[in-house]
Amino acid sequence: MGLSLEDLANLVESSRSTLSRIENSEIPQPFKGTIRKLVISLGELLCTSIGETERYLTLAGIDRSLLTEIEEVQLGLVSFRGKDKFDLERLERIYQQRLHQIVQWTELNTSRPLPELRRKAQECASGLREIQVRLNKQEPAERGSIPSMQIYREIAPESRLVVGYQYGKDMHTISSSNSLYTLASSQSQWLMDVAGVDRFAVDDCILLTKSDNFEGWEPHDIKTTILDMSLPAPDDVEQLRRAKLPEVEKNFFNSTHYRFVAYTPMFTDRLHLEMTLAPLSFYDYFSLTPFLDEPLLAASDGSKQSIRQKYGSTALTYSPHTHDTCLIPAPVNVQGIIVTSDRQIILMQRSRSVAVYPGLWSASFEETMNAPGVTRKDRPSHSDDGDLFACAIRGVDEEFAIPADAIESIKILSLDVEYLVLAVGAIAVIKINLTADEVKRHWMTMARDSDEASKFATLSTDLNAVVAKLFSGTVWHPTARMRLIQFLFHTYGVDEVATAIQKSLES
Repeated sequence: MGLSLEDLANLVESSRSTLSRIENSEIPQPFKGTIRKLVISLGELLCTSIGETERYLTLAGIDRSLLTEIEEVQLGLVSFRGKDKFDLERLERIYQQRLHQIVQWTELNTSRPLPELRRKAQECASGLREIQVRLNKQEPAERGSIPSMQIYREIAPESRLVVGYQYGKDMHTISSSNSLYTLASSQSQWLMDVAGVDRFAVDDCILLTKSDNFEGWEPHDIKTTILDMSLPAPDDVEQLRRAKLPEVEKNFFNSTHYRFVAYTPMFTDRLHLEMTLAPLSFYDYFSLTPFLDEPLLAASDGSKQSIRQKYGSTALTYSPHTHDTCLIPAPVNVQGIIVTSDRQIILMQRSRSVAVYPGLWSASFEETMNAPGVTRKDRPSHSDDGDLFACAIRGVDEEFAIPADAIESIKILSLDVEYLVLAVGAIAVIKINLTADEVKRHWMTMARDSDEASKFATLSTDLNAVVAKLFSGTVWHPTARMRLIQFLFHTYGVDEVATAIQKSLES
């Protein structure tokens, strides 16, 4: 784990000399009393899989069948299957104590970051949530059922993996809501329910945090910390990733991006929105993304469930506490709305050849944050988007050939979670000093990535025009309507927009 003996001794409240004696087999087995407790704590801290834990117990001369319930929880070997209410209540208390201990470990000032501890804290928090579901603190009966859309992934005729193929074809028919605040898809409602949170959501896009009154953050309002180590995935997710990797390697080039680790909202006593990111490769997440809804993982009761069912709720629990980080690797992206000098919003239809949401209409583009190490045959490297604004600038350049000196302002309105891929997206309004016709000419003749889109359109920034377009039956990208609504909030204010949408829905 990259820990010194001093670091390790500090974490388990022991001494370097005692750990050295254990390491060199100078303390005889069987371990008893405080030494046994210490050996179990070391296993909890250092073992990264069930296989490692079992080997560790064998080396320590500890019979797994003789472990206490607390020790089973510590080592991640407990099962909830067949537990009655009394057992679950006892386990709930144990999990709460263990989570508190692991969080204390993560907060100790060691010489290196400890991504394994973050993962252990995440898994402990996930186990605690499952216990609480089984205790009827949430309704368990339909917890595994994901409603509505049946198609999350298909393999296109050319046998290339495609995410969101045919997604959204019926989107305009599922919103029978009569209020701005009930436009969430049934998928988003399900995810919020299992996560135990209420948030503003539109279609398959769920608000995570927002700027004050959607006025937008500028560069000096956001403080970004980037970890130099990637975060591990749960053991079963990692095993699935390795199994699916060859299928992805056939069709895609690997590149390096960022994943979301945590955020701290911009409260009145804070000067910044604080974000923490960690490196993430394309293969790490796209080997899982097309399979999020297939029943490939084992549940605690022995049944099969999908990655989303088992870990999806963690996507809505990002916080400064590392045990609240999403357990499913997913990239950070910028969801950009381009507003031209003649007050037009750029709309683009995604090409049929792209791997994610082919054929859907976007407002205006999506760009994944790049991390150092991106190289690409026959193309220059555009690596290391140090922050969201750098990503937005690169995005308008690559997608539309809009130079940086044509950008008048960039405002980050919010951070949101996209249900289908569970990625964090920053919704950005980008105002430029070019007309819509100039942008179209740049896109058609100069943009490096122009083939990612097949059609160009515009939409007036007028409130009523945007509201009419929102409910026109256009087949939208899962986050596009959220982007347009947040742009309206930013431009006209929440109350006026809510009134206009209410009138449109009622009519």
